[in-house]
Amino acid sequence: MKCWHCEQEARAACTFCGRFVCKDHAAGMPAILAMYLGENNTPKAVVVANAIWCAVCEPQPEPIAMPELY
Repeated sequence: MKCWHCEQEARAACTFCGRFVCKDHAAGMPAILAMYLGENNTPKAVVVANAIWCAVCEPQPEPIAMPELY
């Protein structure tokens, strides 16, 4: 595979959108792996601090309603 940005050999895929990136264009962004309810029903998340990110896609900070899927 080739890098989305420069056409060099890719080294990783974006955790969020799947675009391939080379080492020079790979960036990092936190990614949630799992969520669960902890003590006192407090929501908690297992997070990877530096997941590979292509720096092109825009992961949304909040869930998006999609009522058409009902």
